[in-house]
Amino acid sequence: MSAQRLRVLFRKGERVKYISHLDVLRYWERAIRRAGLPLAYSQGFTPHPKLAFASPLPLGFTGEREVMDVTLDERIDPAEFRRRLVEQDTEDLALVEVREVPLAAPAPQSAMLWSDFRVVVPGLDPDAARQAVHEFLASDSLPWREERGERVREYDLRRATAWLTVRPIDGGAELSMRLQSDQDLTARPEAILSALFPGHEPAGYVRTGIVLDERSPARELWRRYGQYQ
Repeated sequence: MSAQRLRVLFRKGERVKYISHLDVLRYWERAIRRAGLPLAYSQGFTPHPKLAFASPLPLGFTGEREVMDVTLDERIDPAEFRRRLVEQDTEDLALVEVREVPLAAPAPQSAMLWSDFRVVVPGLDPDAARQAVHEFLASDSLPWREERGERVREYDLRRATAWLTVRPIDGGAELSMRLQSDQDLTARPEAILSALFPGHEPAGYVRTGIVLDERSPARELWRRYGQYQ
């Protein structure tokens, strides 16, 4: 029977940006087992490790704070879990943070709200980029259409963008953005580049963080009754 659930934040580096999500899952399963940690498995003929990810990172992307929930059969101090797992990880897939979450908390994938990205664009003039971003953020909407094979998506790219900033760097500009990543829509930074800066190729995409809806009944009661009385 499951005894504990830990939320692990980890980094996916440049050298492994093209490995699949399944490879990442297998890596962490083996690392946890090598560390002698009591990883829980599902029941049935083909037991699966109880590892739940917020969202698979697209191939070619790196990540700085990817989210994985680990369910254990026995309780363990999160600091001890971290100490033992750090001994098994690598620079390419490295543990960043560990904390406990309730066993009954929503799965991270179903709790996703936003994803944060950083994109370096060589050759992009920072002043021109700022103007394009200013006009985009000032607009009421930007209808966008994506075609991936036979799949077609149409959505409002402006509404899917919480914020977007530009920073000058040597030889180009760096974009930072927060995009919708919930059950209704997952917007991608490639859409921002195609819509605002056509013809420019990025040096790479980095997902810098994931925003989850981590409300709990107890916290909501405190906010409703305790904080304001």
